[in-house]
Amino acid sequence: MQRGSESKNAKAMQSKDEDDEGVALEAEDEEEHEETLCGACGESYTSDEFWICCDICEKWFHGKCVKITPARAEHIKQYKCPSCSNKRARP
Repeated sequence: MQRGSESKNAKAMQSKDEDDEGVALEAEDEEEHEETLCGACGESYTSDEFWICCDICEKWFHGKCVKITPARAEHIKQYKCPSCSNKRARP
């Protein structure tokens, strides 16, 4: 799961009327995630930063906080945050 420029690119519209709708969708997306905090630094969501979600604990992280670039994230099938990566498997 990823948050960042990819989701904004998916919302790109073709006509002017649809472009206005795209702006409204971006504003809704921003409001929906305004309470989302980075699991590493505790800072809030901003749409101009790349975010990645842990597929185990479902917490969101700034890519820079967990040293994941958008290009690298495209090759990750299941992302585990540092905390989940360090947990031992229980028998």
